[in-house]
Amino acid sequence: MNITKKVFISSILATGLLCGAVGVYAADGVSLVQAYLNSTIKFTVNGVSWTPKDASGNKLSPLVYNGSTYLPAKAVGEAMNASVLWNAGTKTVAITTTGSASAGEPYNDSSSATTTPVTNVPVTTAPAATAPASQSSSLPSGLLTLPYNHDLTAVGENNKSVALAFIQAYGIALTSGSNSSYNALIDKYVIDDLNDYDMGYKKTSKDNAAKSISGVVKLNDSGVITKYAGILKSATLSDVKLDTTWSEKYSTSTTLCYKVELPGFFISSFSVFFEFDMDKETNTYYLVAVNI
Repeated sequence: MNITKKVFISSILATGLLCGAVGVYAADGVSLVQAYLNSTIKFTVNGVSWTPKDASGNKLSPLVYNGSTYLPAKAVGEAMNASVLWNAGTKTVAITTTGSASAGEPYNDSSSATTTPVTNVPVTTAPAATAPASQSSSLPSGLLTLPYNHDLTAVGENNKSVALAFIQAYGIALTSGSNSSYNALIDKYVIDDLNDYDMGYKKTSKDNAAKSISGVVKLNDSGVITKYAGILKSATLSDVKLDTTWSEKYSTSTTLCYKVELPGFFISSFSVFFEFDMDKETNTYYLVAVNI
């Protein structure tokens, strides 16, 4: 299979239809499917043998679904010398190539049908500013917080148990018809308002979760839901991984991404994102959103 820049977009896929979740589970119109990993497929780029690999150098096998071959966006982008950036605010994957004007046109390996699944690509992290002096806190206690000068990996590992609780609660909601356990975690860990703004963070996180859960249940049969929810409900702490690719630290915000693998599903992992914003009065990062 020879890959050229002209067909670059068609190869965008799935190292995990992201981090699985922001654009997949939370969006209406997308259903869970089962596909196959085929490690026997070989590739060439301009006649030279090429193997897709992740950021750690591990070999990535292409997915085959309904006769089409799907490849990870980041690996293909690097092979094509293309820039691939993910804009979380607009949920847009921006791809820049040096090819022709038709470089962004999708195609299907085996038919004229168009398939355009998308994966997230991290944006370059801005350097953290020097921490201002801490001040006394007037914010409520018992919320999930991070110190200003936190180490991203360290706080990520320290909060894996909280991520596991959300993952299991999401699985429970899929089969029980009740979001009460998930909403209780939101009430416990998410701050409602920050920096003198009436933001209603708790309600936003609850509404987003309800939309995600409803969409997954609506678009999939009971057998798929049972299998999918079962993986999440039975997950253990050792199953939860801090995804350092999508975890980011900025001067005023931090994102922690956790994932659980989904064997047997087209979407390779389920992810939960913890979004923190810094309180300018206390120089402390507070959890303001939990996104699936």
